[in-house]
Amino acid sequence: MSGKGKDSLLGNKIAAGLLTAGLIFWGANRIASIVVPSEAPKTPAINVPGLQTAAAPVVAAAAGLESIIPLIATGDVAKGAAFVQQQCAACHTLTSGGAAGVGPNLYGVMGSPMFSGSFAYSDAVKDKAKGNWNYDNINAWLAAPMTFAPGTGMSYAGIKNVQTRADVVAYLRTLSANPLPLPTADEIKAATAAPAATGAPATAAATAPAATAEAAPSIDTLFATADLAKGKALVMQQCAACHTLAKGGAPGVGPNLYGIVGAKSFSAPGFNYSAAVKGKAGATWTDDTLSAWLENPMGYAPGTMMAYPGIKNAQTRADVIAYLNSNSDKPEKLP
Repeated sequence: MSGKGKDSLLGNKIAAGLLTAGLIFWGANRIASIVVPSEAPKTPAINVPGLQTAAAPVVAAAAGLESIIPLIATGDVAKGAAFVQQQCAACHTLTSGGAAGVGPNLYGVMGSPMFSGSFAYSDAVKDKAKGNWNYDNINAWLAAPMTFAPGTGMSYAGIKNVQTRADVVAYLRTLSANPLPLPTADEIKAATAAPAATGAPATAAATAPAATAEAAPSIDTLFATADLAKGKALVMQQCAACHTLAKGGAPGVGPNLYGIVGAKSFSAPGFNYSAAVKGKAGATWTDDTLSAWLENPMGYAPGTMMAYPGIKNAQTRADVIAYLNSNSDKPEKLP
């Protein structure tokens, strides 16, 4: 210390402090790059049995997928807009110049290059980016994204109803300063004739699952072996993007699911249910009714806006229902 009270080593101390801070920052960055890698893993961290079983029928159906081309000109744009707002707007913006969200902006998508723009697409879809979005490839993508591009980060199960897909595409077509031209008469004629070649195999494939379903065990016998961890993993992967799960959670794209087992069906406060399910509102969500709904929502309530194809594996449904039952103040007694 000098006579004037100044530290003669003050400059050295400041330099040492800056050097130490730099080393700490560099070390933290290296640790972060190891703990949280910048590249997505080649295989999912959680492999949920039953998901592949549920998706398998889509692969068979894709070969004979019904074309939307004959339906585009008469597609219901209003219904398509309502569906997109309910099912897609949580992840996608729809306005001109809109910023990407969880998924890319959809304005002007019809006729534009596939999987293009500033959005960080996965390698799975980059491999499919060939040409522009037209009525055929958008139909295949919307019917089953995970079949169209295996490994895609878009976990949406797809729109199984051909008329609904046509309505959605008819609406997406309007989101453009220069809408894609409607299909020509020749294109409609060709698309109308195409299913005739695949009609017989499709009928045979459609009858095969029915025999399997009859032999499936009752879900009541599967709760004893239900795996809550697997059920939770599936719910987080397949349902949490649209549904909140916390007590008192606000509805999202779908209603809040806290305490759903034993609750009144299609009656969660604050959610605007479609007319298709309102006719079934007020009954109790038992394990049996939930199983029927989760197996095939569109079969349980034809016209429902929930386009989820369902969980076909009975044990997986039991896992999911057991988890949902545990997510409650007063869990029900399952069989």
